[in-house]
Amino acid sequence: MRRLLAVVALAAATRPVASAQEIHWKNEFLFYLDNTEFFTPYRTGETILGSWFKTSLELATGGNTLVTAGVFGDHRSGDTRFLDVKPLLSFRWQTDRSLMVLGTLETRDRHGYLEPLEATTLELTRPVEYGLQWVEDQPRFHVDAYLNWQHLDTETSREIFDTGFAAWWKVTEALRLEAQLHELHHGGQLHDVGPVNNNVVGGAGLRWTRELGSMGPASLAGFYLASKGPVDMNIPGRVIAGHGYYLRAAAEPWKILELAFIVWRGHNFISQEGDHNYGSIAVHPSAYRVDRSYEELAAIKRFRLAGTVEGDAQVRLHRIDGKVEYSYRLTVRAPFDLKLH
Repeated sequence: MRRLLAVVALAAATRPVASAQEIHWKNEFLFYLDNTEFFTPYRTGETILGSWFKTSLELATGGNTLVTAGVFGDHRSGDTRFLDVKPLLSFRWQTDRSLMVLGTLETRDRHGYLEPLEATTLELTRPVEYGLQWVEDQPRFHVDAYLNWQHLDTETSREIFDTGFAAWWKVTEALRLEAQLHELHHGGQLHDVGPVNNNVVGGAGLRWTRELGSMGPASLAGFYLASKGPVDMNIPGRVIAGHGYYLRAAAEPWKILELAFIVWRGHNFISQEGDHNYGSIAVHPSAYRVDRSYEELAAIKRFRLAGTVEGDAQVRLHRIDGKVEYSYRLTVRAPFDLKLH
């Protein structure tokens, strides 16, 4: 941290760079608590409590290009380590509607994935990803496509990366067509130290949103999702094809509190990075169930505490194959930016 602050001070002191250049010091802090009281094979009763920060210098290099360099630090409460530290390094080309990233990716809200494709806990446990990304945000359509390199191919383990996209196209003002695809790959050509496996999950659906007077914003979404992959990515095994149906209805009465209800029915559905409440595999791959039923009732409150500080409080009831469990989450996000030149 002392070295980083020295770099920031040096950047602020060296003002005569080029008249077209700007330097911004960008910061983001997240304080989080996620608790699950689950006693099922699909997820353990885990409490994730801690805080992380991102701090970086952003240099405008002209021609809609930017270079960012900084550091990410995460401290999990109760951990004996001071910080889990990662670098933040990226080259970006961006306009008002387009973003291309090489390096550290933009990962907020898990690229827009549904819970069966990527678990919501990844927002806390994997907020930093590296690779290549393209985001297009137009009035009629949106695309977030990326490649996230998780692990190098070494003499003791296969390479690991995940890739895919989340996209929507506005059919009318209230209705849009959505499509999502996610692939997790274990492989590599340098060393033969395990099986080459792929888990592919994707599908499409419709989402309807509208203001309903005193009921506030309301939405209804339905998706058909298909999957293909092994039960365990680390051992050779039979590739299983499956599918599932996802339905989510939500309303925010008087814009006070969002109430959401999810219904899921799955058959041999395998998503290694998705929420296992939706899949046939459990925390331990030996526990497998062909047909899955899952329902969720959530109360969600998002609010602004002061200035740029945002809060998010959630309480959820989960009905997992007929058994009811509960979970809750509280996060506080505090970003701030400072223009140095």
